[in-house]
Amino acid sequence: MKDRARIKTPVRTYSAPAVDRTLDILEFMAVHPRPYGATELSRCLNIPINSVFRILKRLTDREYTVQDPFSDGYQLSTKVFSLGMSLYTRFELRQRARPHIEWLCRETEETCQLQIPHGDMVLVLDTVSPEVSYYIRVVPGGLVYYHPNAYGKVMLAFQSEEAIKKIIPPRLPSLTPHTIVLRTELLKQLEEVKKTGLGYDNEEYNEGIRCIGAPVFDVEGKAVAGLGVSGLVSTFRNNRQATFEQLVLECAHRVSKDIGYSGDYFADKLSHPIPNPLRRSAM
Repeated sequence: MKDRARIKTPVRTYSAPAVDRTLDILEFMAVHPRPYGATELSRCLNIPINSVFRILKRLTDREYTVQDPFSDGYQLSTKVFSLGMSLYTRFELRQRARPHIEWLCRETEETCQLQIPHGDMVLVLDTVSPEVSYYIRVVPGGLVYYHPNAYGKVMLAFQSEEAIKKIIPPRLPSLTPHTIVLRTELLKQLEEVKKTGLGYDNEEYNEGIRCIGAPVFDVEGKAVAGLGVSGLVSTFRNNRQATFEQLVLECAHRVSKDIGYSGDYFADKLSHPIPNPLRRSAM
């Protein structure tokens, strides 16, 4: 999957003084949590008073700052906190999932991944590589497609059809001869994914590579991530695929529980309980 990943790197070409001034104000107010007037901010940050006033007015209109009713000074609003919490949730998921992904990697001796939604793409949030001489290397931070991706499919499967259509166009890029290129065909496949809890990449992203994924649910029961195993097609032969499927489901179950999920989605999908070596560990 590494070869197909689209990794976006920032290009610093243009100057945007208004943006820089806005960020200076936000950063200053975050470090100094009390109401500040426009004149005081202008003096502290060496920004023209007119510019400070316009920025504060716009930030307030967008509800990123609020005016204190007693001093008329400005301070950051809870909307900024909400933005920070959304990023915190991403890091918290990675931290919570990591020991379980490592367990899955040890059990399968294959590369294991954790992916999350990122607009109309999927972000590789974390990977764990096995301690063997040959394995599939996947780099965290890469952006990959939903439709030929086992982990993307298990997240899409729990979205409404309307939400899926906002992300997935009617025709899709073909990456290999096995890639689904019509949204209608993908929607049919997602119905089965939702029933079984398992999504597959059967050489749809790269020829010769197979992936098995399962969804991770949060405290509200939303599918917030996909995780699983990636390897050469040859490693899934005989009874290994069935074993991998159960291990992937068990791993998704454990991560979901660890981030607050209390539903029973996995109850009828795990053929037998697998002892959890992390149960007594401090996460």
